[in-house]
Amino acid sequence: MKIKNAKVFIDGKFNDVEVQFQDGIITAVGEHIEDDEVIDAMGNYLYAGGVETHMHGGFLYSFYDNGQVAFRGHGEEHVREICKRLPQYGVTSVLATLGADSSLENLNYAVKCIRKARKDIVGADPFKLHFEGPYTNPNQHCCYNPEFSAQPTKEHTLAMTDGDLSDVALINVAPEAPGAMEWIRWVTSQGVKAEVCYTHCTSDQVREAADNGLDQTSHLYNCFQPMHHRINGPVIGSLLDDRIKVQLTCDNYHVASDWIKLAIRLKGIDKCYGITDMTSLAGLGEGEHDNVPYYGKIFVKDGIIKAPDGTICGGSNTWNEIMRVCRDKVGLTMEEVGSLYCESPAKCLEIKDRGKIEAGRRADLVMMDHDYHVLRTIIQGETYYQV
Repeated sequence: MKIKNAKVFIDGKFNDVEVQFQDGIITAVGEHIEDDEVIDAMGNYLYAGGVETHMHGGFLYSFYDNGQVAFRGHGEEHVREICKRLPQYGVTSVLATLGADSSLENLNYAVKCIRKARKDIVGADPFKLHFEGPYTNPNQHCCYNPEFSAQPTKEHTLAMTDGDLSDVALINVAPEAPGAMEWIRWVTSQGVKAEVCYTHCTSDQVREAADNGLDQTSHLYNCFQPMHHRINGPVIGSLLDDRIKVQLTCDNYHVASDWIKLAIRLKGIDKCYGITDMTSLAGLGEGEHDNVPYYGKIFVKDGIIKAPDGTICGGSNTWNEIMRVCRDKVGLTMEEVGSLYCESPAKCLEIKDRGKIEAGRRADLVMMDHDYHVLRTIIQGETYYQV
C-alpha cells in the first residue's frame, strides 16, 4: 500500500513524496514508488500519527482516579474509551499521564489497568506511562491537592509502578525536594526520563538536576514559580540549559503566544514539543459545573476549564484542534506546528519506533486538510478512522 499526492511532513518541512507501508511498518518514502494498492491524498497533508505525550484523559474518562470520575472498578473501561476515541483527532499513540492528585494505591491501580487494557487495545496505543507527580512542591501545587505530594524515593516509585519501570517514559520531580538528586540519578539509570515542574527551585538546582540526568520539563511556565527579573528560578534555568527539552501547551491560554515563541527561539524547535494536557473534564459543555471533587465547582468558558479561584484545570483542546490554534492564534507556521506536535515529541523523548515518517517505523499516519480536520487515521498500516 502507498499514499500518493500528499504533502508529507518530514524533518520540519512538507515534501512531495509517496509513502509505502506493509505489515504495519513504513517500507519506503520517495518518488514514483511501485505499488498496486494506492490511497490518493488529493493534495492533503500527511503527518506521522500523533504521539500524545501529556494527556490525562478526555470525554469524561480518565487514565487514573482524579476524584472527578467513577474510576475505581472501571479503570480498564476508561482506558479503552479514551484510546478508542483518540484516532479521530489524529492521535495514534499516547503516554497515559497520571497526575499528582491521587494516592499511591490509586496510582498503582491505574498502572495495572493501563497495562491490562494495553494488551488488546483498540485505537491509540497507550504504550508508555507518564507520572506528573507526585514528587511535587506542595507550595506550587496549582490545580492539584497538595495532600498527595510525596518525597522522591526508589521505594515509593517502585510501589507506584508495581515494581516495573520498563514502560515508564517520564516522572516529574521538584529538584528542591529532599533526596531529589539521588532519586534522579537512580531513575534515569533505569531508562526513565526525569522532568522538572511544580517547583520553586533555583536555576542552579535545575542545572544540578541536569548534571544528575534530568533532561525534560513538564509544561514549561505552567506550575513553575513565575519568572521574575530578580529571581533565578526554574523557568529561566530550564530555558538556558541546552540539555533540557521542554513541553509547551500551545493553546494561547496556558501560555501566551510570545512566551511560546521565546522558548522556541532560545531552545530551538527540536528541543520543544507540543502537548494538549487534556483531562477528563475536556468535553464538558460551556457554563458552571457543580459537585466536582476538590474544586467544588468548575467553570468552562470558550473551552477553557477553570476552578473558582481562576486556576486552569488542564487542557480542553484535542490534538488536531490545538495544532490549528497554534497556527491561527499563537502565530506559528505550519512547519513549526508540524515539528512541535508531530516530530519533536518522539525526538525529545528518544522514541525510535514511531513519531516520524521514515522507513522502519510504525505505519502510524494521519491525513489532514489545511485546517487540521482529520480525514484519515492509519494505525500500523490499517485505516482506523476515515471521514
